[in-house]
Amino acid sequence: MKHIRSISILAAVFVLMLGTLFAQQKGTGLSDQYDNASYLSQSTPGTMLPGQSYGVSVTMKNTGRSTWKQGGYALKLINVNESTVKTWSVSTVDVNSTVSPGNEVVFNFTIIAPVDGSYNIQWQMANGNDFFGETSSNIPVRVSGPDLPTEVPNIIENNAMFISQSVPSEMETGLTYDVTVIMKNTGLTTWKPGDNKLKVSTTGADNTLNAWVVANVELSGEVAPRSEVVFTFKVTAPNKSGVYNLQSQIVKDGLFFGQPTTNVVINVN
Repeated sequence: MKHIRSISILAAVFVLMLGTLFAQQKGTGLSDQYDNASYLSQSTPGTMLPGQSYGVSVTMKNTGRSTWKQGGYALKLINVNESTVKTWSVSTVDVNSTVSPGNEVVFNFTIIAPVDGSYNIQWQMANGNDFFGETSSNIPVRVSGPDLPTEVPNIIENNAMFISQSVPSEMETGLTYDVTVIMKNTGLTTWKPGDNKLKVSTTGADNTLNAWVVANVELSGEVAPRSEVVFTFKVTAPNKSGVYNLQSQIVKDGLFFGQPTTNVVINVN
């Protein structure tokens, strides 16, 4: 009987210790899972303009037994596939410090709004490719902008809109004239000197005749998305009388993109 009573006392002590341990875990908000997280808050704009950059903030708490370290743990966008992973330009944000159990971490980062449409943004912690813990609130986002060219289906990378130009319609052979072209960056990348140029041609993208002497007009500075740039340059009329065409378009690494300028028919006498 004494032996049975001793076992009962030990069992009661063990149960009491477990209850105390669970109470402590509950009081600190920790769980017995190795990887676990609680979603605390986030700040995400509900309306955006295509191509614009916006700040996002997401706060998560480490409620597991593991320590989150940079290079292994990250905040990841959920409900994405191979075709949509680049929609927001950012899909993974690494932890920027060591996050011990019971501590919080604030993720501050920038996203770029995609093309017009209705979207949802939701985040979750991940260890490598394994998601864990609570997801953030699902945020509906409406992206719309009245001044983007609707006829161009892909504005994710490089795009341009022709705004205006000033080109003489009459010229004399061999003389030099001023030309002004205004273009707008309607893509998501910043135009940079040396990478992006205005290419002047005789007929569309064909400049093999080199009728206007100038072929490429360099940028004087960077052109951010949704900004305009004014190209001012000189062209020399051909030495032979006739009717010529003058048109220009933005290029990057030799590849044309965006709207070309209106073709100007010039009489050279």
